[in-house]
Amino acid sequence: MITKLLCKITGIAALSLAVAATASAQYGGSPGMGTGTSTSSTGSSTNYGYGSNTGKAVGIGVGVAAAAVAAVLIIRHHHKTQNSEVSLVGCTQTLMNGLSLTNENDHLTYTLLSGKGDLQAGERVELKGIVAKDQAGSPTFRVRQVVTNYGTCGATSAANAN
Repeated sequence: MITKLLCKITGIAALSLAVAATASAQYGGSPGMGTGTSTSSTGSSTNYGYGSNTGKAVGIGVGVAAAAVAAVLIIRHHHKTQNSEVSLVGCTQTLMNGLSLTNENDHLTYTLLSGKGDLQAGERVELKGIVAKDQAGSPTFRVRQVVTNYGTCGATSAANAN
């Protein structure tokens, strides 16, 4: 996790430096870089770069572009962590208005949200989907796929899983 974050920060820094280097290259590194003009030995003025107002505009543009890239990366990361698919294994039970599953790993009971009628109470199953919480704060699980149906819950299904 930290390695991925470090890679992202390094990538953003490298991109920022590349953009700054191209902006700097437009000035040509001439003696009059700050003012945009230089005086030659003949006394005439030569224009080597942009005026100070144009430099400010370029700087603001680079800053806005960097902020936009950072915002997109943060939103994308937040969206990805919210909707990441997980796998649950456990036994299904009947609720008043549907089914629930008690996960064998964390021993939490999830209300199953599924439009499919292929799940029945009393089965030990492995499901893929998205974990969320309902309005009351109880864990829910939106079923995307039934990976494996191990049969009925109990000692016989545990022996079949091994």
